Amino acid sequence: MKKMVFGVLTALALGVLAGCSGQSTANTTAANTEAVSQEAADSAKEADAAEDADTAEKADAAGEAGAAEDAADSQEAGEIAADNPFNGKTVKVGCSATFVPFESIEMDAKGNKIYVGMNIDIVKAVVEKNGGTVEFQDMPFKSLTAAIQANQIDFCSGGMAPTEERAKTLDFSEIFFYPRNAIVYREGDSYPTLDSLAGKTVAYVFGTNYQQVAESIEGVNAVGIQGSPACIEEVKSKRADACIVDGAGAVEFLKQNTGLTMSLLDKVEDDCFAIGFPKGSPYYETFNNTLKEMMENGELDEIIASHLSEEFIAD
Repeated sequence: MKKMVFGVLTALALGVLAGCSGQSTANTTAANTEAVSQEAADSAKEADAAEDADTAEKADAAGEAGAAEDAADSQEAGEIAADNPFNGKTVKVGCSATFVPFESIEMDAKGNKIYVGMNIDIVKAVVEKNGGTVEFQDMPFKSLTAAIQANQIDFCSGGMAPTEERAKTLDFSEIFFYPRNAIVYREGDSYPTLDSLAGKTVAYVFGTNYQQVAESIEGVNAVGIQGSPACIEEVKSKRADACIVDGAGAVEFLKQNTGLTMSLLDKVEDDCFAIGFPKGSPYYETFNNTLKEMMENGELDEIIASHLSEEFIAD
């Protein structure tokens, strides 16, 4: 009887042990499975995060590349920066429109005034490249500096040499042209040089550098006249023996006036064309940079050659 009870108790004990062992194994297996699953999930999250980061990095790189490409496309397309001082503006530019072939006025088919000439085309090209438009205002050459200082115009169109005296009140662009002066006189006379005009009556355009040239002649009677056409008339009417004007302009005047001839003088380094701006002008730097670009890429030479001959293009 005791053996039977002992056997039953042993069997029960073994069953309990067997049950505990099975539950422990199951729990361990479940725990291991859960750990593996968590590790896999964590790995998946890390992979996703890495992929997201990589995708974001690629997106940023693509965005930067796209922005750079858009900027290049905009520049290539000629789009104007919003902070460009000319963008959307109409600037008032003073000129002396009796200065053929540099700046003058013609009438179109409808009777409207059209400003034409080399200086006119250069100014328009620079301003339009920067998104602006030009309103030209005709006035005597001697009035240009005063008009700039009085803020009646934004700058002048050219034909103004940057002398030390003018530089006290104006800022000047790059020198873009070196003219060659000419002596215009009646056929039958001969004035090949300035010295040959000694003691003669010589007309010049009042307020220009031609005054200094004329007054440098020994014993000369120098007469200031308003505008080159009026100087030519002084010679034609015999009120002057000769006049000193721009060589390119002289070529044009001789086409329109018979009985006259000319002597072309050598280039004078001090006689040159630049654009005059008021001190502190917001347009100065942008205009000058564009003008220099046109000088470097040949656009300026093309404009000069279209109005004059290639011998007038600076070396």
